Amino acid sequence: MDHHGKPAASAAQMDADAIVVGSGFGGAVAAARLAQAGFSVLVLERGRRWHAGTFPREPRLEAGWLWQLEQGLYEIRWLGRMASVHGAGWGGGSLVYANVFARPYDAALDPRWPRHLRRHALDPYYDLAAHMLGVGPVADDPRTGRPPARTSIMEHLVDDMGIAPGTVRPNVAVTFGETERWRPNRHGAARRGCAFVGECVLGCNHGAKNTLDVTYLHAAEKAGARGVTDTEVRRIEQVEGGYRVIATRPSDPRSPDRAWQAPRLVLAAGAVATTELLLRARDLDRTLPDLSPRLGEGFSGNGDFLTLGELPQPPGDMTTGPTITTTTVLDVPEGRTTVWFQVQDGAYPVPLRDLADAVLPARRLRALVRRWRKTDPRHGFAVLAMGKDSAGGRLHLGRNGRARLRWRNRWQGHLYRSQRRVGPLLARELRARLYNPVTWSVLRRTVTVHPLGGVPVGPDKASGVVDEAGEVHGYPGLSVMDGSVLPAATGVNPSATILAVAERSIETAIRRSGREQWRAPEWAEVKPVPVPEDAAFAYRAGVRAATAGDGVRFDEQMRSRPGRRPHVTMSLHADLPSLDRFLADPDHAIAMDGHIDIDGLAVGAAISGTLSLFPDGRAVAMRYDLHFEDDGGRPWHLSGGKSVRRRTPAGLLTGLTRLHTEIGPDDGGTGGGRVRLEISASGVVGLLRSIRGVGFTRLRRVRAVVRFGAFFVASARRRREAA
Repeated sequence: MDHHGKPAASAAQMDADAIVVGSGFGGAVAAARLAQAGFSVLVLERGRRWHAGTFPREPRLEAGWLWQLEQGLYEIRWLGRMASVHGAGWGGGSLVYANVFARPYDAALDPRWPRHLRRHALDPYYDLAAHMLGVGPVADDPRTGRPPARTSIMEHLVDDMGIAPGTVRPNVAVTFGETERWRPNRHGAARRGCAFVGECVLGCNHGAKNTLDVTYLHAAEKAGARGVTDTEVRRIEQVEGGYRVIATRPSDPRSPDRAWQAPRLVLAAGAVATTELLLRARDLDRTLPDLSPRLGEGFSGNGDFLTLGELPQPPGDMTTGPTITTTTVLDVPEGRTTVWFQVQDGAYPVPLRDLADAVLPARRLRALVRRWRKTDPRHGFAVLAMGKDSAGGRLHLGRNGRARLRWRNRWQGHLYRSQRRVGPLLARELRARLYNPVTWSVLRRTVTVHPLGGVPVGPDKASGVVDEAGEVHGYPGLSVMDGSVLPAATGVNPSATILAVAERSIETAIRRSGREQWRAPEWAEVKPVPVPEDAAFAYRAGVRAATAGDGVRFDEQMRSRPGRRPHVTMSLHADLPSLDRFLADPDHAIAMDGHIDIDGLAVGAAISGTLSLFPDGRAVAMRYDLHFEDDGGRPWHLSGGKSVRRRTPAGLLTGLTRLHTEIGPDDGGTGGGRVRLEISASGVVGLLRSIRGVGFTRLRRVRAVVRFGAFFVASARRRREAA
C-alpha cells in the first residue's frame, strides 16, 4: 500500500516506460528522444489534433477559438496582474506562435542564468533544434518577388534612423518555396511553401508552418510513441516504482477519470500548468509533499508588450508574410541605467480583427470611427516587444486550486517605460496611428504569450525544484522540461531556448538511465545555423560601450589675429559620445572635425582629428592634432596646444582661448609655419551656448553637460604650466 492507503503499483501495472504530459516545445522533444532511445512513451495532451484547413476563421468565439468554449485553440489565463495566453492542441504553443527561432545574447542575460544554460553550453543543441524544425531566414513573397511591405517599411525606417545594423531578419520555422506542391519534410510529414497570408498566429491552414506536430512529434510517433489527446492531467501521485497521473476528458467532463502509470514522468504542460500541477501535488493533494519550498518562484512574462497600429497609406498590404519578419534590438537609457529589449514587426490578421470587432462592445460606434478615418483592415500591424523583466513573480494556488500570480508591474517600470516610447517614435516616423490594447491602457494588466519560470533550477532542494537536467529533487524519475525551468526572461522569443534546454536535459536523462553514449540520431546531419540576432545585439553592445555615460557636443571657432599673415580661420565641431570612456582615457581625447581657411593654401578644406582635453600627466591644457588637404590635394597637419600659465580668472581665460599651432606638410616637404589662433569674446559666448548633451532623455542630457562642465572647471583650476 502507498502512504494514502492505495494499492502500490508493480512493474507489470505500468502503462509505458515514460509518460510525457504536454506536447509543446519541451514535451515534444522529450517524447521524440525517449522513443528514439527505445523507451515506450505515452504523450498526454489535453487539446485536439489540428490539421491544415481546420483552424478557426469565423468571427465567433464558439467557432473553435477559445479553450473555455468547446476546447478551442487558445486558452487565456487571468493570473492576477498578468494574463497568460496559451495554445491548446497536439503541438502546444507551436500551433499559434510566430515561428521565430532566436537565441538570447549571452552578455544580455540575467546573472541568474547558470553556466549550463548559457550559450556556450546550449549552442550545439540550438543547432540540433534548428535542424529538427527546418528553420531559415524569411524569404521574399513568391507572388511579388519582394519582401513583405512590413519588412521594407521597418528596414527603411531603421536605415533612416542610422541604426540599421541593429535590425535583422530572424530565422523562422516556416517552409518556403512552391506554394501549391506538397512535399515531405525531413521527418516525412507533408508541407508546402508559405503563401504569405499572414495568419501564422491563428494556426496555419495552408500547411507551411514547421510546427511540432510535423517535426518532433512526427518523429516521436514514427519511433513508437503513442499520443493520447483530449486528456488533461489533474493529479500526480508517486507509486511504488514510479508515478501515476490521473486525467479528465475535457470534451466530456462527466466521463470517469483515467489513470496511467510509468516509472518515468516528464511534466511539460507549460510554465503555468506544470507549476500548477506541482503546487497541487505539494499543497493540496499532498501526493508530493517534499517538493522544494522554492516552487512557484521566478515567474516571468518575458517582458512581453504589444502595441497595435495603422498606416493611413501604406505601400502595400501590411498583413502579408510570416507574422514576424524583422527584429530590432534596442538598448534604451532609463534613469541611470539602460534597458535591453527587442522590437518586432507583426502581422495583425484580418480574421483576428474581425473576431475582435464581433465580440467587443460599441460595434456601431467603432464602425463609424473606421469610416470617418477611412480605415482599411489590411493597413493594420502590430509591434511586439520583449525584454528583461524582473522575473520576480511567484505562482501560488488560489482558493479554487488554480494558479495565481503575485506580480508587481512597478518592478518592471524601466522596461515598460522604454517599450512605451517605441509607439510614439513609430507614430512620428511612420505617420501612423498607434494604440495599446485595452488590457494595458484601461486595466493596466500585462499580457504574456511567453510565460516562463516557476520551477527553479538548483543543486539541491533548498535552492531549486529540479537539478540541471530537470529531474525533481527527492523524486527520481520525475522531470520537468518546459519553459518553467528557465530562470529568467530570455529577452528574445523563447521557444528555441526551451527546445535547446529540453534537448540537453533529455539527453542527460537518457544517459543516466544506462545509455551513457546515447545521442539523438539526427546529430550526424546537424550543421551550425547562422544566428542573425547576434550581430544585432553585438552592434547595440558596441553602441552602448561607445556612449556609456552619455555625451556632449560643442562647436568652437578660432582665427588668427587681424593683420597677421597668413590669415587662418578654423571652425571645429567636437563629438564626445561617451563621458565614461572620455574620463577613463588618460588623454581625454575628443573627436573633432570641421573646416579651415588659410590664405593661399586652402579654402574651406575639411579638417579632422583629435583634441586631448587636460591630458593626464602633461602640462598642456589642450592638445590639438588635426589633418587636412590643401587646394591641390596635398596632405597637411595642424598641431598645437593651449597652456595655462596663471590660475587667475584672466589667466585661465587667456590660456584657454589661445592656440599656438604649427602647420606643415605631411610629406616632410617645405612650407608652413607657426600661427597663433584665438577665440574671440563673442566666440567664447558662442562656444558656451553650443554645448549640448547627448542622451535619450532631457535629464540625461542635462546631467551630461553638468558632468562635463565639472570636469572642465576642476581640470582648468588644477592646471598650470611649469615655468
